[in-house]
Amino acid sequence: MKTPTTSVAGGRSLAVSTALAAGLVCGVGVCAPSLAADDIKGVARPPADARNTHYISNRAPLTASPLVKLPIGSVRGEGWLKDQVKLQAAGFHGHLTEISQFLKKDKNAWLSKDGQGEYGWEEVPYWLKGFIAAAYLTDNKAQIAESKIWIEGAIASQEPSGMFGPRGQGAKSTVSSTDGPLDLWPNMVMLNCLQTYYEATGDQRVIDLMTRYFKFQMTIPEKDLFPPYWQQQRAADNLASVYWLYNHTGDAFLLDLATRVHAHTINWTDGIPDWHNVNMSQAFGGPATFYQQSKDPRHLDAADRNWRQIREMYGQVPGGMFGSDENCRPGFTDPRQSVETCGMAEMMLSCERLVSITANPVWADRAEDVAFNSLPAAIMPDFSGLRYLTSPNHVQSDKASKAPGVQNGGNMFEMRADDHRCCQHNFGHAWPNFVQYQWMATGDNGLAAVFYAPSSVTAKVGDGAKVTISTSSNYPFDETIVYSIDLDKAAEFPVYLRVPGWCETPSVTINKDAAVSPLKGVPADARGFIRVSRVWKKGDTLTLSLPMSVGVRTWKGNHNSVSVDRGPLTYSLKINEHYKHSGGPDAFPGQEIWPESPWNYGLVLDEKNPAAGFEVVKGSMSTGKSPFTQDGVPISINAKARRIPEWKQDYLGLVGLLQDSPAKSSEPIETVTLIPMGAARLRVSAFPTVSDGPGAHPWTVPPEAKNIKVSASHCYGSDTIRAVADGLVPKNSSDHSIPRLTWWDHRGTHEWVEHEFDSPRDIRKVLVYWFDDEPANGKCRTPKSAKVLVRVGGKWVEPQTLGPLGVAKDSFNQVTFEAVKAESVRIEVELREGFSGGVLEIQAE
Repeated sequence: MKTPTTSVAGGRSLAVSTALAAGLVCGVGVCAPSLAADDIKGVARPPADARNTHYISNRAPLTASPLVKLPIGSVRGEGWLKDQVKLQAAGFHGHLTEISQFLKKDKNAWLSKDGQGEYGWEEVPYWLKGFIAAAYLTDNKAQIAESKIWIEGAIASQEPSGMFGPRGQGAKSTVSSTDGPLDLWPNMVMLNCLQTYYEATGDQRVIDLMTRYFKFQMTIPEKDLFPPYWQQQRAADNLASVYWLYNHTGDAFLLDLATRVHAHTINWTDGIPDWHNVNMSQAFGGPATFYQQSKDPRHLDAADRNWRQIREMYGQVPGGMFGSDENCRPGFTDPRQSVETCGMAEMMLSCERLVSITANPVWADRAEDVAFNSLPAAIMPDFSGLRYLTSPNHVQSDKASKAPGVQNGGNMFEMRADDHRCCQHNFGHAWPNFVQYQWMATGDNGLAAVFYAPSSVTAKVGDGAKVTISTSSNYPFDETIVYSIDLDKAAEFPVYLRVPGWCETPSVTINKDAAVSPLKGVPADARGFIRVSRVWKKGDTLTLSLPMSVGVRTWKGNHNSVSVDRGPLTYSLKINEHYKHSGGPDAFPGQEIWPESPWNYGLVLDEKNPAAGFEVVKGSMSTGKSPFTQDGVPISINAKARRIPEWKQDYLGLVGLLQDSPAKSSEPIETVTLIPMGAARLRVSAFPTVSDGPGAHPWTVPPEAKNIKVSASHCYGSDTIRAVADGLVPKNSSDHSIPRLTWWDHRGTHEWVEHEFDSPRDIRKVLVYWFDDEPANGKCRTPKSAKVLVRVGGKWVEPQTLGPLGVAKDSFNQVTFEAVKAESVRIEVELREGFSGGVLEIQAE
């Protein structure tokens, strides 16, 4: 099970024991006599001091590659995983050229030889990255041909200097994202597309283009190489492509360029320099990429430290991600906070690359957590649309703005094919990459099963023999994986089987022999892989058993809420989902999802044994469609729960914030159904616990759930007028951890805000706490001047005060006057020239 009461998701330490690192052989009495000729043992990871002789991997002086990604097409999805890629290719992503304005061919800068035109930013390569991979994995001839149009456009665009792709006005026709003359960020993505194309075709023009392009990067002046913003954050992607080319050509200048690229990348080695969710997902592991050259442990350690720090601060939730509904915000850590769909895709790829660099299986655990528990729920089961943001606790998914509960205003939750711009194009590489990393080559000419979804791999092993291994499995829903070996002739080579961090007693069986448990007695934090080396022959089978048990994790950083796990899956309350068409293309209509059953349950747990009392119910797998649906998922868990009547949705439709567990509830105990998070597009997966005992905490209805009558001359879309009367007292005028009203982007104007009372009341004092984000380099300041008005008898009057309303920062500014029975209070301001302003709280006494 996943580690109970942990406050950081992941459950596995990076520490590796010395004995295991050297390769721990089976203990006496563990290996069955019939397997005496076979070498079965636990190892921390495949050897890191050997280089595979069949596949391109790291050249010296780079560190040897313990795991080597195989060329595209070597690994194929089977079963449900094959269905996911086929559904994606048949769904809106496979038809995005018919939907997205950014993929229109006419005047498109990515198809222009001189790089001029329209839509010359990230959208085309974002889309192509997943589209071309899915096309080759499904042998879709039409989509392969479509991919080649864009590949040929990129190759033809290279100029004598070496620069390729959109440039000049063509590069800025979509968005201006850089402080310098060159925006190389979109090219970083296109390089990935070109690499996939090269793996599939061997087209030498890709090598030539990349060589000329990287020589061009060597000539860029220091001040112009990867300036802010996106390219500086994500330049480790450029670095990975430099190493890819170096491993193919051995050109020495590329190592000099790699050092230069790293030096111009924003510093992720010493901490987290940016809190944008996609930057974090994509760049947190960047220092480990450079570790392959620097061999500095700081660079390797930074990736894990960054991952953990993000989870400690904003990821006290299930699903493998964190709360960053565009950016992380202090105070916004509840499981109702969301993350972008393309943030999920980038997190998976980062972890997959890190497992390749380190062979540490913890990164595979982390990739699976996202792949199984977060990604599927962000996308419609038939791939007819996706939503921009998805939360671990997500009880309504409509098009109405949820700001400031989530940071971004506008339509963030509707399932849509023709909206959510970056995610719409970029999510598509997640499943194709997951397929490709199922199996990897090892330095000792073996193969490693890194992930366990149904798949097949064809590769060279040992002395050059060609083997096909087919994986029969319903993992992650089932705990048994069967490998069938197909060889033309017998061959000796090792097969490495990753041991998930949640599995305590894995065992293997060869053919019909007795099961072997080679990790008995090995500490849980030192388990890596089971290495099975033997002379394999056609018809051999290898069976891996990964026993799964129900476990409970406690999120101490989120009010002691809990999540229920079994194996790699985390479970959510099954909420009846009503899908409502909401516009969009006829072929791929938009969908809102509304709850049709109660969701405000807390779990009833045994204090001494929280994992007791759950009943696992197994069903059968469907074929030809996604298993990540309420009807199609082949497993569920019955649990005991009570309703918490006071736990309600807020005024935005967001699930109410969690409060301390155990929560007080005397409601009847009910049996509720839990289903895998990935199958629950509406879900509660971080549960309060409930009790009717004396130690339980009463659940209170917060101000956000109450009706507040407020209005204003203007309010920025990601802020809320309700902030002025929500009862939350700021820490200072730049407090970003609570909601605020701002008049952004009005500057130097006259503005107002009003709070209407539920009924007329006597007041003699008004206090105002101004918002001023100068410490964060924002453009809001306290106003130039302000005054108070009160409505008495339906008329606005200015009370006689002893002095003007102050405009000081970091405290309440107050005015007093003779008591009046007022219906409303209004604050009128004149903003400073060139600046906007805002209010955090208004009180009337």
